[in-house]
Amino acid sequence: MKKLILSLAGGSLAGIILSFLLMNYESMSYEIFDQAGVAKRTVKDMDFDFVFSAALLVVGCTIVIYVIWTYIEKKKDDTFYNEFNKK
Repeated sequence: MKKLILSLAGGSLAGIILSFLLMNYESMSYEIFDQAGVAKRTVKDMDFDFVFSAALLVVGCTIVIYVIWTYIEKKKDDTFYNEFNKK
């Protein structure tokens, strides 16, 4: 359980950083003039393509970290068992 939580945290951190560095985030906003007695109003929207791509990148980083961690643990166990059986 610890491995899953730590790989999820590491994947989230790495995925968010990579998504801001590699993808072109553009804040989506538009302005409304003279509506309902308000002279100018700015409406900001979420860039859903960026959010979806960033979520996929986070999931991908999490899976990569988990698989690498599992492989390293298995290699350590195999090395330990091989050295133990030699004696």
